[in-house]
Amino acid sequence: MAIMTKTLEDKTYVFESERVPKAVASLAIPAVLSQLISLVYNMTDTFFVGQLNDPDQVAAVSLAAPLMLVLTALANLFGIGSASTASRFFGAKDHDSAKRTTAFGFYCALAVAVLLSAAALFFPGFLLDILGSVGKTRTFTGDYLFLIFTLGAIPSLLSMVLSHYIRADGAPKTASIGLSVGGIINLILDPFFIFDFAFGMGVKGAALATLIANTFTLAYFLRYFFVSRKDAIVSLHPRWFTFKREISLQVLVTGLPGMLQTLLASVSNTMLNQLAKGYGSEVVAAMGIVKKIDTIPMSVTIGIAQGVMPLLGYNYAAKNSRRMRDVVKFSLLLAVGFSIVCVAVFQIFTFSFINLFIREATTVSHGVFFLRVMSVSTPLMAVGFLMITLFQAAGVSRPALILSVLRKGLVDIPLMLAFNAIFPLFGLAFVQPATELIAMLAAAIFYIRFSKRISLSNLMI
Repeated sequence: MAIMTKTLEDKTYVFESERVPKAVASLAIPAVLSQLISLVYNMTDTFFVGQLNDPDQVAAVSLAAPLMLVLTALANLFGIGSASTASRFFGAKDHDSAKRTTAFGFYCALAVAVLLSAAALFFPGFLLDILGSVGKTRTFTGDYLFLIFTLGAIPSLLSMVLSHYIRADGAPKTASIGLSVGGIINLILDPFFIFDFAFGMGVKGAALATLIANTFTLAYFLRYFFVSRKDAIVSLHPRWFTFKREISLQVLVTGLPGMLQTLLASVSNTMLNQLAKGYGSEVVAAMGIVKKIDTIPMSVTIGIAQGVMPLLGYNYAAKNSRRMRDVVKFSLLLAVGFSIVCVAVFQIFTFSFINLFIREATTVSHGVFFLRVMSVSTPLMAVGFLMITLFQAAGVSRPALILSVLRKGLVDIPLMLAFNAIFPLFGLAFVQPATELIAMLAAAIFYIRFSKRISLSNLMI
């Protein structure tokens, strides 16, 4: 009991009393590292497969990306939804409800992962048709998806969900360690499975390395809950599972904006691939590479947002509006500042970044143009995403939902069709900056209304 009390006191101090820069750093830095490691998972596959200089295999990784985003979307629904709701219960000192919340999210995620694996096993051709995979690329995409999705959906989805839970439990370093070790395993195994000096499996080897890494990460996180930290604030124990409306509805409503944002990103990327494939596999490969590079600043923003979400949720429940304002302000400063630096670096070293992944001349030429145009939107993304995180943490679902749909789906898909018709191929690169500008302006309006409506004028930055 003494250990548990000390643990709760330590977590409460960080959420309530620690200086904002230090509190944000202690929660956000491990979360940022976790996001960067997750990015390594994805970029490692693209990087090593790119060394084969085969656009068809690189395109296979790009075509599979939207389906992998479905898993991330579900992790947002059950992971962010449960973790954010549990943080509010923690702030209200209702620890039993926090445990019920995370048990509900975990077992729902497990059930959905099993269903997705079964669907991929019995209907692989249908999935490949949706992804727009044809010709040689279709075979490579099918091989990649069988290992990374059909067999890998369960460890991938559950490890993402549990990383949110561990951060909500006040142990962001543990989440970072689990993802980091998994990323290192992936990095080490990729060359052995992909290249001819060892197993020579090509893109299939990249998927196998990721499957092994995700399985290790899941095992490490499960050990945290069932062996290392039985006194955790959040819980996976079946006895806490419940379908009670006050728990399940809060989880689903809170997680829905994050799910839709990622799910619509999957739909958006699928549409982008469908339009790009008309110009050849080199264009699909180039767009996929740029999407990977472009996620570097976004991963930092997501890490900051995931790190501070429990902090925002706790202080919202505790009605500490001044601390919420300071956390939002400091988080924006970090995310936008880093994004601006990334834009400058991408503009100066464009060729070097593309050449890291592939040296095929046509792919490089398209990739350079795409990166220079698309990267300018990253500071706008940072503002929009952090505003969505604030609304999720506060359990204010409507603005978070609207902003999520605005960023992906409602605006960018019509713009893709219009820009591609007016400026064939090259117009696709300008869709992202235009969409993010619209989303950022909408986020600013919602933030002002949110502050006034709940009479927290000192939340204004």
